[in-house]
Formats: sequence, structure tokens, C-alpha cells
Amino acid sequence: MTNHTDTSNEQHKSDTSSKPKLKQAVVVIHGMGEQRPMETIRQFVAHVWKQDKQLEDPHFWNKPSAVCESFEQRRITTDRPKIKGSDDRVCRTDFYEYYWAHHTVGTKWEHFVGWFLALLKCSPDRYKNHPKSLKPLWYMLWGVFLLGSSSIVGWLFAVHCLTEYYKSNAIAALILGVLISAIEGAVLFYCNKLRKFFTDYFGDVARYVRAEPANIAIRQAIREGGIELLERIHQTGEYNRIVLVGHSLGSIIAYDILNHLWARHNKFEVTQGSSSKSTPLSEKAKELADKLQLMTSDCGLATFDQKGYWDLQRHLFNELTQNDLANNWLISDFVTLGSPLTYADILLFDNETQFVKRKLDREYPTSPPLTESGSWYYGAGSDCYLHHGAVFAAVKWTNIYTPHKNFVKGDLISGLVSRNFSYKSFDNNNGKMAPPEDLTKSPIEEIELDWTKIKDGFTHTEYWSPSTRGDIHLVKLRRAIALYPDTQ
Repeated sequence: MTNHTDTSNEQHKSDTSSKPKLKQAVVVIHGMGEQRPMETIRQFVAHVWKQDKQLEDPHFWNKPSAVCESFEQRRITTDRPKIKGSDDRVCRTDFYEYYWAHHTVGTKWEHFVGWFLALLKCSPDRYKNHPKSLKPLWYMLWGVFLLGSSSIVGWLFAVHCLTEYYKSNAIAALILGVLISAIEGAVLFYCNKLRKFFTDYFGDVARYVRAEPANIAIRQAIREGGIELLERIHQTGEYNRIVLVGHSLGSIIAYDILNHLWARHNKFEVTQGSSSKSTPLSEKAKELADKLQLMTSDCGLATFDQKGYWDLQRHLFNELTQNDLANNWLISDFVTLGSPLTYADILLFDNETQFVKRKLDREYPTSPPLTESGSWYYGAGSDCYLHHGAVFAAVKWTNIYTPHKNFVKGDLISGLVSRNFSYKSFDNNNGKMAPPEDLTKSPIEEIELDWTKIKDGFTHTEYWSPSTRGDIHLVKLRRAIALYPDTQ
């Protein structure tokens, strides 16, 4: 953890000083692959929290949790250690894992291969926005496919030629035929191993990202479970802040859950007795939203004041969580790690036009939000509400990624998300949306990690793992989730 006294943290302290000393929650959504319950969250807490050198003798406990739907899931809760060199104690934090892997059990090769072939059969021009990753990978995969096909044809041809050539020497023909067949068999064996790897590791992606009939029930169950977990955490009344963290495919799931959860609660309904009523935005909240929106005119430019923007976002979040609204919306931060959302235009849609249209329709929220009649909120007079696509008005999005080298070093799966989920300008009438000129100057905080300082190899699963090369990746992750922006 780096400096705890920067401007945004001081602002958070001043805004929350009058609130009850409640806990904060971190909900981690694991990525693809054959995950086991609580495996991800145990490692996350052990490395991100327990090994934070700025904490004085921190401890955590693994406790049963009433908000988790499965007995396999538990709550990891911390004590309140001091920050070294200070008498102040940090806020208690509860860590939860949203486990969804059991919904995709039974994924088969055919679930993966149809989606994969669709990505291969398209023109390479479709990958023009990814010239250093997907486009060369497309050519490479086609090369592997052609090489494999050629090897089978070559094997058949070689066996035929040997049989013809050595008709007078059957033993020599048999020996050479067996030798060639053994080589081809080894090639096919490793191809089958590769097929199993792709099915086990990327099959989850194929099952989730496309709304095919066979996948609808799985997508529904995964999203529903995540929304219910977050709503139960809200309803406990024990927290004043939630951080949502998604790794790999889990970042796409987290984005969807955040989107649908906000659409359920953007009117901030409060139940009083047997009736419920919506709570309009306060004048201060509208003023903050207006200021934020005004700042986005510089989105993508060197003049864009990211720090000032994030401070105002924190102000707006705190304004939305005052009084009775606290049990309606507590998610202050969305953190994506190794996120394939950098390829959302490819993974989720058949073409870029479809994706732009869905964003303009506000089905896929952006940061900054799109405006409605020149504003992020709608209504008449004082009864105004942030619209259903404005979740990133008050929620800060931080994306941590690692560039790759030659596909096998660094993290090919990750990258900048601002091209897909931020914008400089948009035109509803003509279905156009221009990305920021500088993708690092948007409301989304893009944090690039240097893979050489983490591991000499593939780093997709290393975002919270200790490294003999240093801990800069852990420092930046701790800063992103800001577990103790103020001391208590």
C-alpha cells in the first residue's frame, strides 16, 4: 500500500467522518478454469491483506456466513491492526468470494469449438483494434490449423508411398510406416491434450459470453447468484462500502452483475412499513453529477483532470449512501484484473456496430455514463434519478493489466478497457461512438504492470501472488481497492 494520505483518501475521510464506524466488504469473483470454492479468496486475502508491510501484525479469521448461499462459502474477516508508525487502527474488512464455477460443470468440446471456429472464420479486419494481440494470434492459429491438416495429409501420403515403394520389402515398409505413424500419433496425442486444455480453461468463456440457447440458463444462474449475494451484503446493515473485484472471466461476470444490480436500485427505493418509495437525488448529488459531466468534455485529452474527477466520484458516492439510502447502494469501486473486457467488441458481439449500438442503448454502461437530454439523470423538478446506465457516475472503475511479449510472457488476455467502455464523443442518430484519443486519460483508471517485475512467463494468474522479483503489483492492487483510505 502506498501513501494513505493522498487527496482522494483525505477527501474520503472527511466525507465519512460522520458515519458510523461500520465495516467494509470486498467481493472477489474468480476467473475461468476448474476453480475450487474459497481457493481464490484465501490466496487473495493472504497476499493482499495479510502480507501488507504497512500493517502491524494483521490477522484474519475464516467464519461461516449467513449471506452466502452455499456452506462451501465462508466469510474471511480481519482484525483492526495499526498502520506502522501510527496509533490509528484500520477499518475491519470482510472478504467474500462469489463462486460460480459449479454452474459450468459439464462443458464439452462442442461448446467451445463452435464459438472458437466463429472467431477463426471471420476476416482478419475484424481484429483491427487489436493489432498486437488478436490479429497476429488469428494468423498464428490459422497456421496451426493448416499445419495440423497438412500433417494428416502428409502422413497418409507417406504411408501410401512407402507401401508402393517397398512392395518387394514388406518388413522395411512396415518399420517405416510404424515410425511415421508413431510420430503422427504423438502429434495427435498432444493435439488432444491441447483440446482438453482449451475445453477446461476457455470452455467457461464460450459458455458465458454468448447468449446461445444452450447457455441462457447458465448465464442467468451465474448473474442471479452474484446479485443475490451483493443484495444480502447490502441488507445486513454492517457495511458502509463494498469493493467489487473481478479477475479474468470473473471481470465480465462482475460487470454484468454491477450493471443489473444498479438497474434494480438506481431509484433508491426505501421500504417503510408495507410500502416503498423512491428517493430522488438531492440537490448536492445533482450538482456533483453536473460537475462530473462537465469535466468529461476533456476525456481522452492531456487536460482531463483524472484526480479531480475521482475525488468528485467519491463525493457523489458518499452523497448517495447517506441516511436511509445506505442499504440501497454501497459499491464504491469496481476493480478488474487481467480482464478480457479489453476484447469485449470481439468476445460479446458479431461486429463492432452491434457493440456500439448496445452501448448507445445503455445496455452496456460506460464510464463516463452517456447523457440523457444533456444529463446523467432524468426527471422533472426536484424528483430526479440517475438513469439505469449511469452506474459509473459514482462507481470508480480501476483496470489492472499486463502487456504481453510473444503471447507467452505477460498477460495476453488483459489490456486497456477504455477503448471499449469510455468515449470522447457519441452520436445516437448515426450510431457512432469515438473512443478517447488517449486511452489512459479517461474516468477509468488504467494501471499497467511490467511483467518483468512479476514473473518471467505468463502472468495472468499472478495479480495477487507474491513474487521474488518485487511486490509492485501487490502495492498497486492494494491502492486500487483502498482497504483503509482513512484510519479510525
